[in-house]
Amino acid sequence: MNKETKTSTVFPGEQVAEIEEFEAGKNTFVSGGAIRSSVMGNKQYDLKRRIVRIDQKKSLIMPKIGDVVVGYIEMLFGPMISVKLLYLNGKVFSAGFSAIASTRLNGRGWNRDRGERRGKITFRVGDIIRGRVISLLNSTIHITIEDKEYGVLYTLCNLCGGDTVRVNSAVKCIECGSYEERKLTNDYGKEALRAAKSIQN
Repeated sequence: MNKETKTSTVFPGEQVAEIEEFEAGKNTFVSGGAIRSSVMGNKQYDLKRRIVRIDQKKSLIMPKIGDVVVGYIEMLFGPMISVKLLYLNGKVFSAGFSAIASTRLNGRGWNRDRGERRGKITFRVGDIIRGRVISLLNSTIHITIEDKEYGVLYTLCNLCGGDTVRVNSAVKCIECGSYEERKLTNDYGKEALRAAKSIQN
């Protein structure tokens, strides 16, 4: 019986071994002295025969450029946010992927149509975000929240956890009155969030 080891998920084009170490097996190809995956799946190393293969994840759906996604901010780092994806084109998305979005919107502000200059835009961990996929460079999902239908779809108060309502280009807590500038979707609010959650298939 051949000894095998199984490791984490890899993406198409990702290097899985060097040709000096292993031979290319199923769902792999050789490029520039490296063995790379041709599909998304799990790496399998046959240590006795020195072959690496990829067990493809057949049911996994990857976002494509132009797809609309909804998720929550899981991390803030500099001018970027990491968004854990929950919905893909209006359908529940449970693949566990995250996307990256820039918070530098139109230079000084975000309202390109009206040309208004805004103050500092705040983003918080837990904000529900709607965005559009613009790139899959280096197996990373990049989304934009620039246009009026993208941005913060709904959020709770950062201070007390209460519900919020839209007040012009900001959110206001109906419990404690806290007020924060946000880049909001044009349909911001609990109704829009409820509509996203109502789709289960």
